[in-house]
Amino acid sequence: MAAIKGFGAYLPEQVLDNAALAAEFGVEPAWILQACGIETRRVAAPEETVVDMAEKAARACLERIGMEAGALGGIIVGTGTPHRQFPGVSASLQQRLGVVGIPAFDIHLASVGGFFALATAVELCERYGPILVVGAERMSQVMAREPRVKESAILFGDGAGACVVAPGEGPVTVLDIKMQSDGTFVDDLSMEFGSTLNMNGRTVILQANRKLRQSLTELLERNKLAATDVNLWLFHQANVNLLKQVGQALGIPEDRVFLNLPRYGNTSAASLFIAATEAQAEGRMNPGHAVMAAFGAGMGWGSALLRVQ
Repeated sequence: MAAIKGFGAYLPEQVLDNAALAAEFGVEPAWILQACGIETRRVAAPEETVVDMAEKAARACLERIGMEAGALGGIIVGTGTPHRQFPGVSASLQQRLGVVGIPAFDIHLASVGGFFALATAVELCERYGPILVVGAERMSQVMAREPRVKESAILFGDGAGACVVAPGEGPVTVLDIKMQSDGTFVDDLSMEFGSTLNMNGRTVILQANRKLRQSLTELLERNKLAATDVNLWLFHQANVNLLKQVGQALGIPEDRVFLNLPRYGNTSAASLFIAATEAQAEGRMNPGHAVMAAFGAGMGWGSALLRVQ
């Protein structure tokens, strides 16, 4: 058994609103809001790297739980936008935190990378001790590349989130977790070296809807729970319309689904931990059951059942 000791997040200061994007693409701001439910996004400063954001989220998490970096047994970073081909964001983060000799590696997957990093940490923490898990993305740099397509350019923002996973029970105990992949649709959400994002929106939404519903249904059934038994639902913040579709299909009460997508956009692998950080800060993590779920490149997806003390 493993537990999440706490969360932390970092978001850049610069805000990109719908008015600016609407002017660029010749559409109405209302069209953007209707298409994805996003009102504003955060954009990293020109000199701000994905490592900078990962470090700030990691330090915020460690400070919040009162843990020194030297107590860590490993570092896993989920990202689709590393600052170089290799070594990964995790190596630079390890250097900055000054923790030599522990394993540090990236899971290079957009959107679902943070969740896969979490699932991996749950398995590894028993052997290595507390694992720092970070999701960090600088999507603005990717989306600035030509050709800019309005259907994808309106979606993404920058940021980082983090958590620490340790063996045993804790404030947020991981009761059950699963991750899955399906390479059938690998080209429908992809990015070649030096290019912009390639996304077949129709296929991604369809597959995300089907696979998340299946994963969550199986998670609830094998733990003998109904959707209404879960106090808080934390999803990868991809698209409001998608989350509503999944929620309605499973009978999830709308007020139990945490949303910060309208404020930050889709921060890819970082979004799940940013959402968890804010949900906890807002007092939304009440004692009882919570669920995390994510979907992304690969195509990969997964879900986790949590018990909050």
